[in-house]
Amino acid sequence: MNLKTNIFKSTINGWINLDKPEGFSSFKCVSIIRKLIKVKKVGHAGTLDPLACGVLPIAIGEATKSLRFSVDNEKTYEFVITWGSETSTDDKEGEILKKSKNRPSKKSILEKIELFKGEIFQRPPNYSAIKINGVRSYKLARLGTLPKLVKRKITIYDFKLLKIINKNEAKFFVKCQKGTYVRSLARDLGQALEVFGHVSYLKRESVGNFFIKQSISLDKIKKLSHYSAKKDIILPILYPIKENDIIEVSQEISENLLKGKKIIIEKLVDKTIFEKYKDNNFFLTRFNEKPIAICLKDNGILLPKRVFNL
Repeated sequence: MNLKTNIFKSTINGWINLDKPEGFSSFKCVSIIRKLIKVKKVGHAGTLDPLACGVLPIAIGEATKSLRFSVDNEKTYEFVITWGSETSTDDKEGEILKKSKNRPSKKSILEKIELFKGEIFQRPPNYSAIKINGVRSYKLARLGTLPKLVKRKITIYDFKLLKIINKNEAKFFVKCQKGTYVRSLARDLGQALEVFGHVSYLKRESVGNFFIKQSISLDKIKKLSHYSAKKDIILPILYPIKENDIIEVSQEISENLLKGKKIIIEKLVDKTIFEKYKDNNFFLTRFNEKPIAICLKDNGILLPKRVFNL
């Protein structure tokens, strides 16, 4: 067997905690892993720009069905802001739109970052994947059209100055909710400081339970044997799922869900376990530590929306 192209069997289901290299799109990384492991169903949780590096959770096989739970997890980043210029992309790859000779003091930086903690409203970058009337914002921007992007409410759990690198650069840490754009954060902080700024380095340190210290590079994946890859880097399907999103069900319920059957909750002996979920909220059912189905409640009916074929 050619170990370089057949690292895994197609029956592998789980997660890879990938350390995405700078210069690769998230889609490119998924494509490379799909070719390496010879599995059709491969996806990722939380897009990283080509400029960025760091944690990119990769779902394999049946784990792709649980992506909706992983993308909702909080994220942390380390990034560098270069002062003195604002760009069209809000990072170093864009065209310079505004310049300033002013540079911020440490005191002013520490004061202004407090404005960006908690719930705030943020306008996404013009070069983003957000759709406007069915068209990606970055496509409109490339055509010379200024996208009309609406500010969105996000949550910044923590925002810290890590280091003043020199008068032109400073390094930061942020812990944030999904949907946060670090590029926008850098742009807005630069404006608040009246010096302008853009991201010149961006590294994602974590996504939920996926941390950079436990991640693996594409180069290392290519060198792994079938056995060591399966044993050492494939994480369980349930690894990134929060316990609040999981309900342990009986064998009888699990068997019916696996058959795609709808279940009347009122008739169940253990019906109270479903009370914490409101109608149309997704949750994952489990039996004996094995994922069964992604379900939702609808007018007292338990509906299996996606069944795990394991």
